[in-house]
Amino acid sequence: MGKKRFSFFKQKPLNHWSWKLAAFLLKSQLLTVFLLLCGLGVWMGLKSRPAAGALPFDQLFENLSVLSYRESPSDSSAHFVVQLWAAKHVFREYDVDARTFRAPIEGRDYRRAISGTHYPALRVRGHVGRGFWLEMPDSSIRMLLPEQFQELYQTTLDYVKPVSIVTTVLGTLSGYSVGYRLATWSRTLANPRVQEKILESPGIARRIAREAWRRVLIEPVLMGNEGDASRIAALHGTQRLYTNFFRLALDDSDGFIPREVARLDSAGRASEARAMERFAAAVSRVARDSTLSSADFAAIENWASLLDRRGHWAADAIPPAGEERMRYLGTLAWYGLQPTASDERRIWVGPRILVREGDTEGFVADDLPLLPAGCPEAWRPWLDGEITGGAANAWTGQWLGSSREFAPVFQMARGLAGHFAPRK
Repeated sequence: MGKKRFSFFKQKPLNHWSWKLAAFLLKSQLLTVFLLLCGLGVWMGLKSRPAAGALPFDQLFENLSVLSYRESPSDSSAHFVVQLWAAKHVFREYDVDARTFRAPIEGRDYRRAISGTHYPALRVRGHVGRGFWLEMPDSSIRMLLPEQFQELYQTTLDYVKPVSIVTTVLGTLSGYSVGYRLATWSRTLANPRVQEKILESPGIARRIAREAWRRVLIEPVLMGNEGDASRIAALHGTQRLYTNFFRLALDDSDGFIPREVARLDSAGRASEARAMERFAAAVSRVARDSTLSSADFAAIENWASLLDRRGHWAADAIPPAGEERMRYLGTLAWYGLQPTASDERRIWVGPRILVREGDTEGFVADDLPLLPAGCPEAWRPWLDGEITGGAANAWTGQWLGSSREFAPVFQMARGLAGHFAPRK
């Protein structure tokens, strides 16, 4: 009896406050609004969810990350693992060399913590279909002028933040997201059954390896929120060199790369020659849809690291002044591979994909992802204009992209607005 009385007296205050809370919600109509929004979310979710049997490959590829690590500090070769995420958790890992899926490692892995490099998922926030000339300030001024920083970053990165804030508040405080997620749960990647089905689909391992390779490929051309003018100029020059060499490696019809490798070897630049040769070979394997290994991933890291660390690979190996030098520099200029001029006064910032990497916001110029071999599958609708419909609809793109549960509401509202709009 004592235990029952103790339990009763402990529960009575809780029950009392529960009834008071329920009465308040009913009286203030908050519960009614929540249930109505939840019902709207269920209805929208049922209307917009994929057809039965369709698998969410877009969600899989949007959320994968890549990990590079060495088995021991003295190991000369890196090992690559692809991490597949759903609902903010890794549900499976793919070993690139073993070509097998495995459960994620629980706890802390010493090898990865010491020698690991992590490539987080790149979240697309929008697409800007226009470009502009970025004027370089005087050499005595390192930072961009305020109006230039505004043009480069606030108009390309920050203008979608109000939409993110609104959708976050609505999703948190309303029942709409709850209802929408309930209606689409059975066909999203967060469902363990869907995860198993998607990993059992034919050729999925090859597609995951290719998408992971593209993720590593894009990292060197990611421009973060930089404000230093000289740093932006240096990054822009390196990214131009990296992108144009990738384009050449895809179609080197006159054999420039083998000749350049041989020239570097003869000049005693074996490390540069090997990095160039291996990167070109990795690009060729991707273009042929061959099976990839960790060596193909490491080729990107080594080549990009060389360009970032030393600049142009031929900086100290250009032929001496004379006809041969002019011919060589002319050939580099033909391919867009000439060294960057140190006195550039302005830089062309072209159309670009707006991305977020963790807490860092930035953009990736369209030049590389417009090439099919370098374009992540999840980016193709953005580049083709299927989501944003051009730069004028960047806010629309944010809703239709990262805040997908609100896309049906926006589309319905746009349809109603068009229906009731006065006709000319």
